[in-house]
Amino acid sequence: MYLLPTVFLLSLLTSCKNSDERSTVVDKPITIQPVDSSTACISGQEAGPYQRFYRPQQGFVGDPMPYYNASDKKFYLFYLYENANRHPIYSTRTSDFGTFEGYTEVLSSGAVGSQDEWIGTGSFIKKGTVYYCFYTGHNSVFTPAEKIMLATSTDLMNWTKQPAMALQAAVGYDRNNFRDPHVYWDEGRNAYVMLVTTRKDGKGILARYQSTDLSSWSMIEPLVATTGTVEKYGIETDAELLECPDLFKMGNKWYLLFSRINRDEHRKTFYRIADSPDGPWMICRDAEGHHETFDGLYLYAGKTASDGTTRYLSGWCSTGQTVNNNNELPWAGNLISHQLVQGTSGQLYPKIPEALNSKFNKEVAFEKLSSVGQVSESNKTYRLSAQSGGRSYALFNRNTSTVKMTMTIDASQSNQFGFSFGACDDPTEVYSIAFDLTSSNRWNMPALFMNKEARNGGGSKTALNFTPLTVPTNRIFNLKISIEKSICVVYVNDRVAFTNRIYKMDQNPWTIFVDQGTVTVNGLKVEKSS
Repeated sequence: MYLLPTVFLLSLLTSCKNSDERSTVVDKPITIQPVDSSTACISGQEAGPYQRFYRPQQGFVGDPMPYYNASDKKFYLFYLYENANRHPIYSTRTSDFGTFEGYTEVLSSGAVGSQDEWIGTGSFIKKGTVYYCFYTGHNSVFTPAEKIMLATSTDLMNWTKQPAMALQAAVGYDRNNFRDPHVYWDEGRNAYVMLVTTRKDGKGILARYQSTDLSSWSMIEPLVATTGTVEKYGIETDAELLECPDLFKMGNKWYLLFSRINRDEHRKTFYRIADSPDGPWMICRDAEGHHETFDGLYLYAGKTASDGTTRYLSGWCSTGQTVNNNNELPWAGNLISHQLVQGTSGQLYPKIPEALNSKFNKEVAFEKLSSVGQVSESNKTYRLSAQSGGRSYALFNRNTSTVKMTMTIDASQSNQFGFSFGACDDPTEVYSIAFDLTSSNRWNMPALFMNKEARNGGGSKTALNFTPLTVPTNRIFNLKISIEKSICVVYVNDRVAFTNRIYKMDQNPWTIFVDQGTVTVNGLKVEKSS
């Protein structure tokens, strides 16, 4: 076991009780935690609250409905509370997406037999001194099963339902799938506009309504997510519902966000770009490729809020690792938020929120415990070359607290490398974050994968998650990896975010590996919150 020395701090204590007392010097020992060099597997049993990736102590975060309140300069993260309770709306608050406060029910689900016996996703907006919450009322025994409903408040915490507002689908629209209202102010129309997730003529679309007073609504032409031919990785307008829509302006561009229930393995939050809130809505293209998603399969129902300077995307990460018979991950989990940065061509890039990044400011000791294959180390710089028979890797000690790992990887001589978690003394199963810089994978493009692997890369692999990867010309990757319990979020070059749920990761050793060519790892640092 590698042990660090005990450090003594000389503290000067000055007393101001009276002029006769003198300062004294006291030796106070501060013990730096030693590196745990054991490799025995620990079964991840999560206990205690999450600090960085918010989740209520009991229950889980469903679809977030973020709202920025200028009065107290805080973001209110409203969400559907999942705890076998028909999804009332709860709230937590943050000023920086690094720390969260509060756990409060703000809108209860309706009585059994009422239209809003179950509550569905909505949005929040302020007019004058009144806050408006437009939400979905769902009761599957009714026809229509879903209606758009309203509650109002003067303080964002105490809400009164307004039963006179119960908007249902018009003739020709799907009466039982009519939900997720998003309301925004449209300067061009000098009116409020509401988007509603539904179908028309068997195709998933966003119905639109407009109002001058947030009370009386008239239908206008609907929106579709794509125009023209089907893209290689795009979405044609078909029977799929475009859930949890969001629409906003950033710079001189307009953005439409939506999440797709299911299309093969593309169950994600997408975005489209336009020069007008009326569209046409297209996939953003630039020299780096096309941009239409923010993350992988583990960030769903993403919606945004801005304080006028910075915009944040918030969604939920499922509690599960594998999909069900409907090819869907279990609903609800932890709150995940990314800061959005606008590129020169209008593309939106996710990055770690600045406040969250700065929370990790205390370095943690780490050690390479062992290695397999061609691995060399010099002053915490690691060079790994794949063996003729496959993977080379360096094994590092377990992390016993919430941490952020940063490093730079030079992959100018490699196409396949990454990290594996759960690399303990039972190597029959690990979970890897794999970088594939080729276009020869199943998606025909460079991508990040989260794989369940047998025998640490030497056996079968099952892809559980993926997201397209932007590869810089110099093939140098600056990484920030935030880890809390079973949540792992990888940020790459402030261009790509990749959220994963890995239960075996918590409290167990991890590796850096290379499967092809050679990589060099510089500046590896592990930090926790002070």
